Amino acid sequence: LKCNLARKRMIESGKVTDSSRSNKPTDFLNNEIIRIFKNTLPEQEGYTFKTEKKIPCSRGGTFKVDVLVYKNNNLHAAVLLKAIQKSYNKNRQNYANTIEGEIARIKDLPAHDGVSVITIDWIPTQVPVGKKMEVTRIPDTSKAETRWNKFLNDGSFVSFNKIRFDLAGQSPYNIEGTQKLQEAIEKLRRKNNE
Repeated sequence: LKCNLARKRMIESGKVTDSSRSNKPTDFLNNEIIRIFKNTLPEQEGYTFKTEKKIPCSRGGTFKVDVLVYKNNNLHAAVLLKAIQKSYNKNRQNYANTIEGEIARIKDLPAHDGVSVITIDWIPTQVPVGKKMEVTRIPDTSKAETRWNKFLNDGSFVSFNKIRFDLAGQSPYNIEGTQKLQEAIEKLRRKNNE
Protein backbone atom coordinates (compact mmCIF):
# COMPACT_ATOMS: atom_id res chain seq x y z
CA LEU A 1 0.00 0.00 0.00
CA LYS A 2 1.09 3.52 -0.69
CA CYS A 3 -0.08 5.02 2.63
CA ASN A 4 3.15 6.97 3.06
CA LEU A 5 2.71 8.41 -0.43
CA ALA A 6 -0.89 9.32 0.38
CA ARG A 7 0.17 11.11 3.56
CA LYS A 8 2.96 12.92 1.68
CA ARG A 9 0.54 14.05 -1.06
CA MET A 10 -1.89 15.36 1.55
CA ILE A 11 0.80 17.39 3.26
CA GLU A 12 2.32 18.70 0.03
CA SER A 13 -1.08 19.72 -1.28
CA GLY A 14 -1.46 22.19 1.56
CA LYS A 15 -4.96 20.83 2.12
CA VAL A 16 -4.25 19.16 5.46
CA THR A 17 -4.83 21.57 8.31
CA ASP A 18 -5.84 21.43 11.95
CA SER A 19 -9.43 22.22 10.95
CA SER A 20 -11.51 19.05 11.09
CA ARG A 21 -14.46 21.03 9.71
CA SER A 22 -12.84 21.83 6.38
CA ASN A 23 -13.95 19.80 3.34
CA LYS A 24 -10.55 20.07 1.65
CA PRO A 25 -8.64 17.58 3.86
CA THR A 26 -11.66 15.24 3.90
CA ASP A 27 -11.98 15.27 0.12
CA PHE A 28 -8.25 14.78 -0.30
CA LEU A 29 -8.11 11.87 2.18
CA ASN A 30 -11.13 10.21 0.54
CA ASN A 31 -9.53 10.48 -2.91
CA GLU A 32 -6.22 9.08 -1.68
CA ILE A 33 -8.02 6.12 -0.09
CA ILE A 34 -9.85 5.49 -3.37
CA ARG A 35 -6.49 5.55 -5.16
CA ILE A 36 -5.21 2.84 -2.76
CA PHE A 37 -8.35 0.70 -3.20
CA LYS A 38 -8.22 0.96 -7.00
CA ASN A 39 -4.89 -0.88 -7.00
CA THR A 40 -6.82 -4.03 -6.04
CA LEU A 41 -10.37 -3.12 -7.09
CA PRO A 42 -9.98 -1.64 -10.61
CA GLU A 43 -12.73 0.16 -12.47
CA GLN A 44 -12.22 -2.23 -15.42
CA GLU A 45 -13.68 -4.98 -13.21
CA GLY A 46 -16.81 -3.00 -12.38
CA TYR A 47 -15.67 -1.27 -9.17
CA THR A 48 -16.74 2.33 -8.63
CA PHE A 49 -16.40 4.64 -5.65
CA LYS A 50 -18.46 7.47 -4.21
CA THR A 51 -17.51 9.84 -1.42
CA GLU A 52 -19.45 11.57 1.33
CA LYS A 53 -22.73 9.90 0.36
CA LYS A 54 -25.67 9.28 2.66
CA ILE A 55 -27.00 5.77 3.15
CA PRO A 56 -29.94 4.60 5.29
CA CYS A 57 -29.12 4.41 9.01
CA SER A 58 -30.33 1.64 11.33
CA ARG A 59 -31.42 4.30 13.83
CA GLY A 60 -33.56 6.13 11.28
CA GLY A 61 -32.67 8.82 8.82
CA THR A 62 -29.39 8.63 6.96
CA PHE A 63 -25.70 8.28 7.71
CA LYS A 64 -22.95 9.96 5.67
CA VAL A 65 -20.14 7.56 4.76
CA ASP A 66 -16.64 8.67 3.75
CA VAL A 67 -16.18 6.23 0.86
CA LEU A 68 -18.61 3.73 -0.64
CA VAL A 69 -17.35 0.88 -2.82
CA TYR A 70 -19.67 -0.45 -5.51
CA LYS A 71 -19.30 -3.53 -7.70
CA ASN A 72 -21.44 -3.44 -10.84
CA ASN A 73 -23.55 -0.65 -9.25
CA ASN A 74 -24.29 -2.71 -6.10
CA LEU A 75 -23.07 -1.40 -2.74
CA HIS A 76 -20.15 -3.66 -1.78
CA ALA A 77 -18.48 -1.89 1.17
CA ALA A 78 -18.47 1.22 3.33
CA VAL A 79 -15.10 2.73 4.28
CA LEU A 80 -15.00 4.89 7.41
CA LEU A 81 -11.98 7.15 7.89
CA LYS A 82 -10.46 8.98 10.85
CA ALA A 83 -7.28 11.05 10.70
CA ILE A 84 -5.93 11.86 14.14
CA GLN A 85 -4.03 15.13 14.43
CA LYS A 86 -3.89 16.07 18.11
CA SER A 87 -5.06 15.28 21.67
CA TYR A 88 -5.75 11.60 20.99
CA ASN A 89 -5.29 9.86 24.35
CA LYS A 90 -7.93 11.77 26.30
CA ASN A 91 -10.51 10.70 23.69
CA ARG A 92 -9.10 7.32 22.67
CA GLN A 93 -11.94 5.26 24.17
CA ASN A 94 -14.45 7.57 22.49
CA TYR A 95 -12.77 6.86 19.14
CA ALA A 96 -13.11 3.12 19.82
CA ASN A 97 -16.78 3.54 20.74
CA THR A 98 -17.36 5.61 17.61
CA ILE A 99 -16.02 2.82 15.39
CA GLU A 100 -18.44 0.28 16.84
CA GLY A 101 -21.35 2.70 16.80
CA GLU A 102 -20.80 3.64 13.16
CA ILE A 103 -20.62 -0.03 12.17
CA ALA A 104 -23.91 -0.65 14.00
CA ARG A 105 -25.53 2.23 12.12
CA ILE A 106 -24.71 0.36 8.91
CA LYS A 107 -24.83 -3.35 9.77
CA ASP A 108 -27.91 -3.32 12.05
CA LEU A 109 -30.06 -2.47 9.04
CA PRO A 110 -31.10 -5.51 6.95
CA ALA A 111 -30.87 -3.38 3.79
CA HIS A 112 -27.07 -3.50 4.27
CA ASP A 113 -26.80 -7.28 4.40
CA GLY A 114 -23.76 -8.28 2.39
CA VAL A 115 -22.12 -4.86 2.76
CA SER A 116 -18.70 -5.03 4.41
CA VAL A 117 -17.32 -2.20 6.55
CA ILE A 118 -13.66 -1.21 6.67
CA THR A 119 -12.49 1.40 9.15
CA ILE A 120 -9.17 3.17 8.64
CA ASP A 121 -7.71 5.28 11.43
CA TRP A 122 -4.54 7.24 10.59
CA ILE A 123 -2.78 7.64 13.94
CA PRO A 124 0.68 9.18 14.39
CA THR A 125 2.76 7.59 17.16
CA GLN A 126 2.98 11.04 18.74
CA VAL A 127 0.54 13.95 18.59
CA PRO A 128 0.54 17.45 20.04
CA VAL A 129 -1.36 18.17 23.23
CA GLY A 130 -1.15 21.87 23.85
CA LYS A 131 2.55 22.70 23.73
CA LYS A 132 3.69 19.14 24.49
CA MET A 133 3.81 15.90 22.51
CA GLU A 134 2.24 12.66 23.74
CA VAL A 135 2.70 9.07 22.61
CA THR A 136 -0.63 7.77 21.33
CA ARG A 137 -2.08 4.74 23.11
CA ILE A 138 -4.56 2.91 20.91
CA PRO A 139 -7.28 0.89 22.63
CA ASP A 140 -7.57 -2.75 21.60
CA THR A 141 -10.63 -3.13 19.36
CA SER A 142 -9.74 -6.63 18.16
CA LYS A 143 -12.35 -8.30 20.41
CA ALA A 144 -15.09 -6.10 18.94
CA GLU A 145 -13.89 -6.89 15.41
CA THR A 146 -13.89 -10.62 16.19
CA ARG A 147 -17.37 -10.41 17.72
CA TRP A 148 -18.80 -8.59 14.70
CA ASN A 149 -17.26 -11.08 12.28
CA LYS A 150 -18.46 -14.04 14.36
CA PHE A 151 -22.09 -12.89 14.16
CA LEU A 152 -22.21 -11.59 10.60
CA ASN A 153 -23.74 -14.35 8.49
CA ASP A 154 -24.53 -12.38 5.34
CA GLY A 155 -21.20 -12.90 3.57
CA SER A 156 -19.84 -9.55 4.73
CA PHE A 157 -17.08 -8.69 7.19
CA VAL A 158 -15.73 -5.80 9.22
CA SER A 159 -12.09 -4.80 9.46
CA PHE A 160 -10.71 -2.27 11.97
CA ASN A 161 -7.45 -0.86 10.58
CA LYS A 162 -5.00 1.37 12.41
CA ILE A 163 -2.32 2.95 10.24
CA ARG A 164 0.46 4.01 12.63
CA PHE A 165 3.39 6.18 11.63
CA ASP A 166 6.15 8.43 12.93
CA LEU A 167 6.70 11.89 11.51
CA ALA A 168 9.98 13.65 10.83
CA GLY A 169 8.78 17.14 10.05
CA GLN A 170 6.06 16.36 7.53
CA SER A 171 7.52 13.07 6.24
CA PRO A 172 6.04 9.82 7.56
CA TYR A 173 8.20 6.78 8.28
CA ASN A 174 7.91 3.52 10.27
CA ILE A 175 4.46 3.02 8.82
CA GLU A 176 2.59 0.05 10.32
CA GLY A 177 -0.84 -1.48 9.74
CA THR A 178 -0.88 -1.43 5.96
CA GLN A 179 -0.69 -5.22 5.59
CA LYS A 180 -3.98 -5.74 7.42
CA LEU A 181 -5.64 -3.07 5.27
CA GLN A 182 -4.33 -4.69 2.09
CA GLU A 183 -5.71 -8.04 3.27
CA ALA A 184 -9.12 -6.45 3.87
CA ILE A 185 -9.15 -4.94 0.37
CA GLU A 186 -8.17 -8.30 -1.13
CA LYS A 187 -10.90 -9.99 0.92
CA LEU A 188 -13.43 -7.58 -0.64
CA ARG A 189 -12.31 -8.71 -4.06
CA ARG A 190 -12.45 -12.43 -3.13
CA LYS A 191 -15.87 -11.97 -1.53
CA ASN A 192 -17.23 -10.64 -4.78
CA ASN A 193 -15.79 -13.57 -6.75
CA GLU A 194 -17.34 -16.24 -4.50
